Amino acid sequence: MEKKVRGRWTRLGARALLGAAAFVVLWCGDVWAAGLLKPLDGRSTAIHIKTHRVNVTINNGFARTEVDQVFMNDGQQDLEAVYTLPLPGQASLSELSLWFDGRENIGEVVEKERARAVYESRKVQGSDTALAEKDDFKTFNIRAGVVRPQVETRVRFVYYQPLEIDLNVGRYVYPLAEGGVDDERDRFWTVDDAVRGSFALNVELKSAFPIKDVRLPEHQDRAVVSRESNMGEGGAPGDVYRVALESPEGARLDKDVVLYYRLDDEVPARVELIPYRKGPDSAGTFMVVVTPAASLKRIAEGVDWTFVLDISGSMTGRKITTLIEGVSRILGKMSANDRFRIVTFNTTAADFTGGYVPASPENVQTWMQRVKQIQAGGSTALFDGLDLAYRLLDGERTTGIVLVTDGVCNVGPTRHDEFLGLLKQHDVRLFTFVIGNSANQPLMDRLAKESGGFAMNVSESDDIAGRLIQAKAKVFHECLHGVELKFHGEKVSRLTPGRPGSLYLGRQLVAFGRYEGHGEVEVELKAKVSGQERSWRCKAVLPETDAENPELERLWALSSIEEHMEMIRERGESESLREKVVRLGKEYSLVTDYTSMVVIPQDAMEAEGIGGNNANRVAGERMAQTARANAPVRNHRVDETSGNGGMFQGQKAPGVGSGPVGPLMAMLVAWLAAMKRKSR
Repeated sequence: MEKKVRGRWTRLGARALLGAAAFVVLWCGDVWAAGLLKPLDGRSTAIHIKTHRVNVTINNGFARTEVDQVFMNDGQQDLEAVYTLPLPGQASLSELSLWFDGRENIGEVVEKERARAVYESRKVQGSDTALAEKDDFKTFNIRAGVVRPQVETRVRFVYYQPLEIDLNVGRYVYPLAEGGVDDERDRFWTVDDAVRGSFALNVELKSAFPIKDVRLPEHQDRAVVSRESNMGEGGAPGDVYRVALESPEGARLDKDVVLYYRLDDEVPARVELIPYRKGPDSAGTFMVVVTPAASLKRIAEGVDWTFVLDISGSMTGRKITTLIEGVSRILGKMSANDRFRIVTFNTTAADFTGGYVPASPENVQTWMQRVKQIQAGGSTALFDGLDLAYRLLDGERTTGIVLVTDGVCNVGPTRHDEFLGLLKQHDVRLFTFVIGNSANQPLMDRLAKESGGFAMNVSESDDIAGRLIQAKAKVFHECLHGVELKFHGEKVSRLTPGRPGSLYLGRQLVAFGRYEGHGEVEVELKAKVSGQERSWRCKAVLPETDAENPELERLWALSSIEEHMEMIRERGESESLREKVVRLGKEYSLVTDYTSMVVIPQDAMEAEGIGGNNANRVAGERMAQTARANAPVRNHRVDETSGNGGMFQGQKAPGVGSGPVGPLMAMLVAWLAAMKRKSR
């Protein structure tokens, strides 16, 4: 089976999947805005966001995002404010602060039910309180229980997330656009997406490798980008950039802020290991980032391809219009040797084309006209759509299936194990594309991973042509599949994620681990390329003490929690799995599906028997952040000490400007450059 699956992939047509990528990135639609939510139950709507400030630090492979907001109540009675933030990818909400009488009070993590009970009790009493909860895969909800009349209420929260480099391009998203996928909540709440006063977003970007360019697609004309330094640790090359985006008043929080930074084309393939160990008597934690270079052959054949398109009610309006335009463009670019099939789904699934259709010019014109008649409406029977797509596959031809959705499955089977059971019956790779925020990204990621495909999230604020370049490069080449990351030397344990899946051209592998002892270990990356096993090795040193990055403990815990949640979504909740998530959430002060963060005054914390675990963590993290801010950029590459060019023998990391570049890719790179010149 392994040989059959991977052999089929090596024949996968570049034209077909390029068309799929083109369809995906052309589809961007209307979205609800994220912001202050107000209940529709007749109470005063005098409350509003006065100021909204965001400070982002990108350094050492992860980002710290700090959001500081001031709420104002123009009414005459106490009100509750609920602020919702679409859940960023792999984010750990680790700080929530509320100011009482001008003094910061830091939240502590307890089990979700207890946190809500403490919060509601304080709110009913009219006492100061705040609460941070996670709404499954959709949002972080930040509640300020008592926003007093004519008094500013200040709330701050912080989250961390690892960032990956894709084709030498880093991407950071501050999510503000909601996906509009929760119909029940939309009927109950309205959204205030405006800031009466100022909005400001400031980014400090540090890189141990030279940065070629920085870009904010939707805000290029307003963003101020400055290069502050190009000096790394010990005089080595490095870059520090600052990005400022400000609106003096009346800003709307209805669009994601997307920031790209592109590394120099000469940046090497490499292994980076960022450690944290408080002292010899403590366990160590590390993040390892592998940027591989391997001989991945270019693929260019025609195939059968099936689009599985979400036409449910959330697609109404601009979304369905853009979907139609995207499908029409794909059909117009197909080769006569290809065949296509379109499956649509809402409340039920339908074989829109009635099977595969040869891509003759006449057929293409006919189906372009029929696609334009598609209307959106109904619920989201995702399982039925995929089930229908897997029927009538031609075993003699290479097949690619592309699922495009902005919603969640709410009709028919919804459990992960049911979807995984469907996938295991077929040896076809599934590529999942999620448009916007608040969709079921955990399910999309898992389906792509299990089938050997890849998942991509597309924001409406993305550089559409740029995302197309990244998707296109992957489907034009073979991939590393069956990837394993191993540490030899008996010091490393609890590596997460345990199964990395496949690595496509230009993608990094990011993993976290714990270690005991100190000293040298051997790092090994194993994978298959076209069915042939490959292995790359290098040496690394795990330090006895390195207190620079205490936040890594939270990121390791978050990755472990995600693996437990993956099992819960597949097998159902068990007491053992729930307890593991609760234990990690409480020990490392993380907001999870089973733990929340509550803010009350210090004396009330003591009365409730809630310790100061998070306050102590925050103090240590802030001290480390101050030290890093005043230090040169540090290079954590560990594979170049052998003198042979490192694990990948001195090869360059695959990038959008290096390696084989087809005519379309060259055209798109030129287009991006022209757009940048035009935006100046």
